[in-house]
Amino acid sequence: MKESALTSSNRLGGAVISDRIVASLLEELRTGRYARADRLPAEVDLAAELGVSRTVIRDALSEMERAGYVERVRGIGTVINRDVVNLARRMDQKFEFTQMIRARGMQPNSDDLRVSRHTADADAAQALNISLDTLRPDRFAAMTRLGTLQDVLAGIKAAEAAGFRNLKFDTVLIGGFNDDEIEDFVNLSREHPWEMRFIELMPMGPCAGWDRSRFLPAETVLDRMAELEPIEAQGVARRYQLPGALGTVGLISPVSHDFCADCRRIRVTADGKLKGCLHSREEIPLRGLHGQALEDAVRRGILHKPERHHLTERSSDTPRNMNQIGG
Repeated sequence: MKESALTSSNRLGGAVISDRIVASLLEELRTGRYARADRLPAEVDLAAELGVSRTVIRDALSEMERAGYVERVRGIGTVINRDVVNLARRMDQKFEFTQMIRARGMQPNSDDLRVSRHTADADAAQALNISLDTLRPDRFAAMTRLGTLQDVLAGIKAAEAAGFRNLKFDTVLIGGFNDDEIEDFVNLSREHPWEMRFIELMPMGPCAGWDRSRFLPAETVLDRMAELEPIEAQGVARRYQLPGALGTVGLISPVSHDFCADCRRIRVTADGKLKGCLHSREEIPLRGLHGQALEDAVRRGILHKPERHHLTERSSDTPRNMNQIGG
């Protein structure tokens, strides 16, 4: 264990110690002394190794069990969920770095887009998606309730300075809110090698009860910017370009032009439920499953993906808000 993980001040606060112990143990699970182990040592041994009480160790292991990294089994001990640990190890660098620099205009903590040059590595610096639903400071403040648009714009410059390329900006079209900024967003593609992507607002969560005038088809962009010319599509995005522009424009139309037949995505929520369709009520619990049982559950979720959603007929069937689903 790294000695710096446990300072004298940390020993005085149980919550602080628990967080440090969790971080230290996770590092050991991924790349350290327990990287090839099937289980962790007994609580009393861990407490002795780290110089903390068994209560602190129990708190830390409880946090790790809630996250799915370990499972405490009576008569056996603390079993390491190697599937989760290996997945976290593969995703860790890119995921955590990307999370740090995302600009999520729709979420309260979304304005934190800060990048340092030494943090970006060759793998993580290939692409970055940034959610940005307005270019107007007053609207940004009203939507996020935290931070400023200037912070995000400065972060975008820092991201490019850190080596990020292929920046993609995701803008949710909202009638009566930001549809008067379509031209402003599109024009950013003239002088920047960015892809400005417009996404149709979906009737789910708090938006489900909104007036229908808020839900604009992606074709609104083409109506407002007639000079856009079609180019090769990319995934679910239909793509266009202004003559002579450095960047491109993408349209993602989950409502008016559903792409359910081509959907290859499944989602796992933070509380361990697999969703075969973003808009389906059906969820398959994965928590506590291992090996073949876990594989069978994931396979079942894939095979039972709904044929299509029904957003043109009614609101989303999922009881969750988008920020409870992710992806």
